[in-house]
Amino acid sequence: MVIGREGKLDSMEKNWVSAGAKFVVVYGNHKCGKTELLCEFAKEKRGIFFSAQKLNSFMNLRLFEKAASEFSGEEEDFPTWKVAFKRIADFAKDERFLLAIDDFADLVFEDRTILKDFRNAFENEWRNSAIFVLAGCGRSFFTENEILAENSAASMRRPVIYKLEELDYFDAAKLLPKGTSAADKMKYYCCLGGVPEYLNMVDGELGFEENIRNIFLKKNAPLFEEPPMVFLDELREPEFYNSILFALAKGSQRINEIVAETGESSTKVNKYLLTLLQMQIVGRDIPFGEENKSSRKGIYTISSKALAFWFRFVLPNKTLIAAGKPVLENFDEAIDEYISGKLYEQVCTQYMVRKNRQGMLPFLGSVISGYWSSLKEYSDAKIVAANQRNRQILFAEYRRSYSEPGEQLLARLRQNDKLFTEYWERFDMLFSMEKFPREIRNLENMKFKLVDIEELYR
Repeated sequence: MVIGREGKLDSMEKNWVSAGAKFVVVYGNHKCGKTELLCEFAKEKRGIFFSAQKLNSFMNLRLFEKAASEFSGEEEDFPTWKVAFKRIADFAKDERFLLAIDDFADLVFEDRTILKDFRNAFENEWRNSAIFVLAGCGRSFFTENEILAENSAASMRRPVIYKLEELDYFDAAKLLPKGTSAADKMKYYCCLGGVPEYLNMVDGELGFEENIRNIFLKKNAPLFEEPPMVFLDELREPEFYNSILFALAKGSQRINEIVAETGESSTKVNKYLLTLLQMQIVGRDIPFGEENKSSRKGIYTISSKALAFWFRFVLPNKTLIAAGKPVLENFDEAIDEYISGKLYEQVCTQYMVRKNRQGMLPFLGSVISGYWSSLKEYSDAKIVAANQRNRQILFAEYRRSYSEPGEQLLARLRQNDKLFTEYWERFDMLFSMEKFPREIRNLENMKFKLVDIEELYR
C-alpha cells in the first residue's frame, strides 16, 4: 500500500485513461518512495517495467533488451538505445502501453545521448502512439535542470510532473509499528523524517532509544554512513557541502555564522549554500510579513530530518561509534533538547497545514508561516496563519508544557494584539507536548484552541 501518495496515484490513473502519448515524471530525493509508487501504478498494466542499474549504457541496454524480449515473446536485438526506442513504438501502436523506467535520471545522467534519443523518439515514432512513459527520477537537481527544462526530453510533449516530498509527520506515523505512542511517533519523525525506507527500519519490539541507536549510532547501523551519500550524491567537492551542513546542524543559522564556523569565505559559502537551496537540501525560513528576497531575518536550516540528525549526532561521534564506544550517554536529554525547538515547530506547522486543507481551522488560511520579530527571538517563534483578504489571523505557540495560571496565560497571549493590527478577527492556538492542566483546558473556546501531543495524531 502506498502511504501518503494516494492523490498522486489517482491522478496518474486519470492520465492513463486519457488519450494521446504521455510523458509522466515522478521525481524526488532518494528513498522518498518513487519505486513503490511506480510499482503500484504498473500493476496489471500492459507494458515494460525497467529498473536502470548503476552500470554503463551498454550493460543497461542489454538489461532493457531482456525486459523487452520478455514482453514481446521474441528475441529482441537492440544495438543502440535509438533502435530500442524505435521498437517500443511497435508495442504502442493500437492500445495503451506502459514504459516505466525507474532511476531514469541515473540512466541518462551517465550517458546524455540516451536523453537525446529519448527526445527524438517522442518527436517522431511515439508522437501519435498510445505510449505512456513513466519515468522515476532521483537526482532532483539534475531532473529539474536537464530532464524537465526547456529543450529537454519533454520539449515536444508537455510532461505530467509529480514531485515526491518526504511524508509529513501524520502520514509518516502510519509506517511505524502499531502501538507506538504519540510522543514516540513525533520523536521518530524528528529523527528519521518522512522517508518510508527509514521509518520501516523501526523495530516494534524495541524502544525509541534502542531503535535510534541501532539505526544511526552503531558501526554497522544502516544509517551510520548513508544519509550524506544519498542526499549529496550529485555534488562534487562534498567536503565543502558537508562543512556547511555540519555548521547548520551545530546551530549556525545565518551566513556570517556559517562563515565563522566553517572558516570559509562568504563568497564560497554563498555559492555552495545556493546550490544546497536549489537542491532543496537546505531551506530558508523568513518570518511572516517579510519579503523573501529582501528579508535580513532569513534563517537557514537542513530540510531532511534524517540528514540533520546525522550531521548533529553521527558525524561528530563517528570515531567513537566506529570504535564501539558509547555516545550520547544522556540520550533522552539530548533528544528532548534537539526536538523541542524548531523540529517541534515544524510538526505543529504541518498540523495547521493539514487542518487548513481539511477546512478545520477557524478560517481558510492563505498563508501559514513562522513569525519572529528579531533574530534573537527566532528560537521562541510563533506560527501564524492568516487570511489576508478577510483580515483574519491566528497566532500559535508551541511549548513542552504549560503550568502558568490561566489569567497570566491570557494576558501574555493578548500581547499578540499589538502585532499586525490590520487584521481584525484574531484567534489563538497553543501546542503542548504534554496534557494541558484543567485550568487552561477550561479556557478553550471557538477562538482559543488547544492541541496536545495526542491531538496531533487524531
